[in-house]
Amino acid sequence: MDTQKKKRIAMPAGRQFLTLVPFSLCYAAFIVLGNWQKSAEYSNLQNIGRIVLWALISYGVLFILCLVISHKDNIWLYLRNKFRIDHGITASGPVQKRRQGRWYVLASFFVICLVSYLPYYLMYYPTWFNNDAIWQMEQILGWKARSNHHPYFHTLIMQVFVKIGYALSGTYTGAVAFYTFWQMALVALTFAFCLYVLYRKGTRLWWLALALVFYIALPVHGMLSICMGKDAFFVSALVFFAWMSHTFDLEREKGHKQWILYFVTGLSVCLLRSNGILIFIGTAFVGIICKIRWKDRKQMQDNGSTGEVLPAEQTRGRKLPVRSMLCMTAVLVCYLLYQGPILKALQVEPPDTIEGLTMPTQHLLCAYMRGGSLTEEEVAMIEQVVPLGQMEEYYNPYLFDVTKNLIREQGNQDMIAENKGEYFKLWLRVGLRNPMLYLEGEVRQTAGYWAYRVPHYQYLYSEYFMVDNPFGIESERKLFTYDNSLAMGEYLLKFQELFNKVWSLGLNTWVMLFGLAYLAWQKRNAMCYVPFIMLLLSLLLATPVYNEFRYAYGLFAAFPLLFGFTFGPAEEEITAQEKSEDEDEKMG
Repeated sequence: MDTQKKKRIAMPAGRQFLTLVPFSLCYAAFIVLGNWQKSAEYSNLQNIGRIVLWALISYGVLFILCLVISHKDNIWLYLRNKFRIDHGITASGPVQKRRQGRWYVLASFFVICLVSYLPYYLMYYPTWFNNDAIWQMEQILGWKARSNHHPYFHTLIMQVFVKIGYALSGTYTGAVAFYTFWQMALVALTFAFCLYVLYRKGTRLWWLALALVFYIALPVHGMLSICMGKDAFFVSALVFFAWMSHTFDLEREKGHKQWILYFVTGLSVCLLRSNGILIFIGTAFVGIICKIRWKDRKQMQDNGSTGEVLPAEQTRGRKLPVRSMLCMTAVLVCYLLYQGPILKALQVEPPDTIEGLTMPTQHLLCAYMRGGSLTEEEVAMIEQVVPLGQMEEYYNPYLFDVTKNLIREQGNQDMIAENKGEYFKLWLRVGLRNPMLYLEGEVRQTAGYWAYRVPHYQYLYSEYFMVDNPFGIESERKLFTYDNSLAMGEYLLKFQELFNKVWSLGLNTWVMLFGLAYLAWQKRNAMCYVPFIMLLLSLLLATPVYNEFRYAYGLFAAFPLLFGFTFGPAEEEITAQEKSEDEDEKMG
């Protein structure tokens, strides 16, 4: 009788039908807006019709996928009975059990990842320099003024390793090689930890093997592990923070270890990227709201089961997740102290005004360049900041860095700093009259992060040689000859071309949305995705480049872990299975 019940695929609940609606609308908007040129040819009514049509198609695809995946065990049982397949698998599919954690399992994953990245390190020894790292090195050596343009916290980390490396080797080459090795080790440890979490969760070996291949075989991980910049440290902090946001409940945890870990990773996310504070605040806010709703639901369930009516004062006192709020407040306080008194005491210059104004500037320039409705006074205000006479040559709707550097060299960004309120009103007034041009500016500047296909390939690696630098550091290949390294460079270019043909940053976002839709369908914990949603939102607010891989690398790197949380059994299901087996053993 039970077997027959398991064969049936029950109809989804009404809640599940409604759950997919916002996700299907989101996909439809991405599809229509991502093809802006085609959308501009249609009327508003036609575009609304296109959005409705794509929403219906997206809804159908999401519905089928969620239904199939949520009933995969029953589908397998049906196929097994129909085709008489029997490999000793139970009716509900292979049982997934937690594994006992062992230090040598984590160490093994770490060694495998580290060894897989070593060829890149030895080929590009002592490091893979980029221009951001050169500027940070100049600050470390006292050649340039200290700046928080690139997070100074990361510059301080670099300084520690560079100085130790210089003390050990006596050369700048040895100094940056020392830093790069430990950065590579951090990346290897982060990915090894993701694999270890999947291992302990009881992830099936075939999926664990695929995750391992994902981390050790894709060249993008090896190359970015040796790229001397802030991205590797930030991605590591973000992945750990996402895992803790999903796993830890500070209201229940006993002891202070979890508090300390959450505090350290949260503060690291804030300090290692300029948009990190937005990611942390957004994640913390969602986490608190979810905890309050869960506590309310739990109280209602408890009261319903006992029939007891709690006093209003007692119920009110239980609603706020005080411990979580205290820990998050501690992170914010330390961040503000660092950004204010500490950086001031260290004589660190803040980023210039125009650095954080990508979107408002691009909105206004799009309205101006596309012939929008602006008064002479408004144009004059813009011209006080931006050399509008050169915009025909310098304006790029996809890349703000060109315009930003022109403003730094020939414009006057101090006008904005001295008249913040007036320029905010300018942006608001022009936007109210030109909403579609503002939307066009937003789409062109950010499309690479959410559109499935964009007109230009995303940046992955740049050039495969040591950039010119004032330190006299040159490549000293330790593993391959010069000719071999050229062959490797050609291989990386071919991989980059293949990667761009089959994948994109927009596809990252589409996959993330599907994972969220499935968790919402199953009514399961989705906190692991929240930091990456906040990462995407922060890019929509301020990205200077419309399609740069390293800005969204954290989401791509976390996919094996996210898929394990999404499509594997929930913790409650594993616990119930373990209890059932324990009871069976006792009865047997």
